[in-house]
Amino acid sequence: MASSVSTLSSVHDFTSKSSIDSILAEFNADNSSILSALIKELSKEVVVVEEASASELMLKEVRRDDEAYEMYNDYAFRKGFSIRKGLIRTSRRTSLWIMRRFLCSNSGFKDVKKETLRKYERSKLRTGCTAFIQFSITNDGFWTVVRHNMTHNHHMIPVDKRYLLRSQRDITGEQLKYLSAMKASGCRVSDVLRAMRKEVGGSPNLGFITVDASNALAAEKAMKLDGKDNNQLIRYFAQRQSSESDFYYDFELDEHGHLISFFWRDGRMKRDYEYFGDLLVFDTTYRTNRYDMICAPFVGMNHHCNNVVFGLGFGVSG
Repeated sequence: MASSVSTLSSVHDFTSKSSIDSILAEFNADNSSILSALIKELSKEVVVVEEASASELMLKEVRRDDEAYEMYNDYAFRKGFSIRKGLIRTSRRTSLWIMRRFLCSNSGFKDVKKETLRKYERSKLRTGCTAFIQFSITNDGFWTVVRHNMTHNHHMIPVDKRYLLRSQRDITGEQLKYLSAMKASGCRVSDVLRAMRKEVGGSPNLGFITVDASNALAAEKAMKLDGKDNNQLIRYFAQRQSSESDFYYDFELDEHGHLISFFWRDGRMKRDYEYFGDLLVFDTTYRTNRYDMICAPFVGMNHHCNNVVFGLGFGVSG
């Protein structure tokens, strides 16, 4: 059955239909920014959309969290909204999950006090939507739908735009492997994506958008820069510095404690620079294969017209 849509213009009508008290209970009454945003929303003309007159998911059973997510996500795609993971409740006695919720992605409101400053303003997608699905989980591992709120306070997304919904986008392992290989070969990500869209017959058939590809590639790079290799490298530098008076090194970490650049030179490099430092070339055209870090050697030329290295640095490419 098609979704029903109605428009309300008074705060009283909207409150009686969507139970705003349940939303307010989730927020701190002292948080004036959230309350002012809520009041501002309530003062507007509000759209109320019902998914259907009766739930088709009630009492459905699954066995795992990913199955529950996929079931609700497939349903959401047919209706025209995106979802995200919500509340989990555990047993005090066994610490096992006994309840799980999945929410409409428009649920709740952003806390403006926790937002970081940006040069651009992000779109505000949260509308305080109360739609959700709730599973009850037995000790035997059966997940059963026991509650399904089907009321939304926003319009559904048209069919031709639903591929853009966040919960409907996913980049597969094979796609990420292909992107990584093409990027390592020197191809621009935008050019690779253009070719992939053409191959599958357009953006709706690709399954993800440009920002998903960028995030996946960045996450893959972060996984390669693991703590084991980083710690071993810095430990090696420290050992050499303790035994060699002319050895020097330095490194830089980002705000998350990840290694993003390092530099070193030994005693011979220092002496070569003292003798032949009149000519110095700084070259950043080299890259390593595994870590995708820019290699930046400081190079000169000695009296035999041979290249000599004065120092060597590596840095994560932007």
